[in-house]
Amino acid sequence: MAARLLPSLLRVAVTFSVAGLVCVPARADVVINTTRVIYPVKQNEVTIQLNNDEKVQPRLTQVWIDDGHVDKTPDQMQVPFQLTPPIFRLDAGKSQALRIVYMHEDGQRKPLPTDKESLFWLNVLSVPPRPANADGKNVLQFAIRSRIKFFFRPERLVGQPEQAPSQLAWKLVSEGSEQALEVHNPSGYHISFSKIALAVDGKEFPSDAPPMLAPGSTARYVLKSLGHPPPATASVHFSAVDDFGTVQHHTAKLASPGSW
Repeated sequence: MAARLLPSLLRVAVTFSVAGLVCVPARADVVINTTRVIYPVKQNEVTIQLNNDEKVQPRLTQVWIDDGHVDKTPDQMQVPFQLTPPIFRLDAGKSQALRIVYMHEDGQRKPLPTDKESLFWLNVLSVPPRPANADGKNVLQFAIRSRIKFFFRPERLVGQPEQAPSQLAWKLVSEGSEQALEVHNPSGYHISFSKIALAVDGKEFPSDAPPMLAPGSTARYVLKSLGHPPPATASVHFSAVDDFGTVQHHTAKLASPGSW
């Protein structure tokens, strides 16, 4: 019964995506003990812990992994991972360990790339109990859905994940009437930015909410309030989130025009 009930609650669930330094509000009382999941292919399994920080009430909890299609229900997902337990009651003040196992290719799924990370998402939906005095009344209840990045990491990727930000190549380009930073990620790792800005004579010109940069991809980030090309002394200041959820700050030089 619960397996059919919970997917329907996705239509009214409040979703919090934890990307970098995004804090899950206090109402999301079932808390994940990490901001991202890293699954090295050589490991047999990965374990994540959930805590119910609510002091009095239990929570009915459902967990699943999606492939980026946020609106699909758990029974529609086709991902090569087994997550147990999928549905459970989590009492107030208690914890529950989640066990994630990579099921490998079974001939029915497309094999995951071996030269770069694959991105999935871990979802946690928590449902509060119906109020005791709610019989015969219309009661508005919210199911809280938390969603964090799940990186599947193949063996023998070139370099280490902490080295990937320093491998980024940056150059300045025109984007209509504005200036933009174009960045290429040659590594096999995802780069989760929390800040990108161009530093000119001690002043920073930031971009708006830079998204994550996938392996082997190139993206452009428009710089606010910078309407003319900067001097050659300008540099890139950016921050990226590492495997442990810590923000690391970096400085990079601009490539010469026409390069890469």
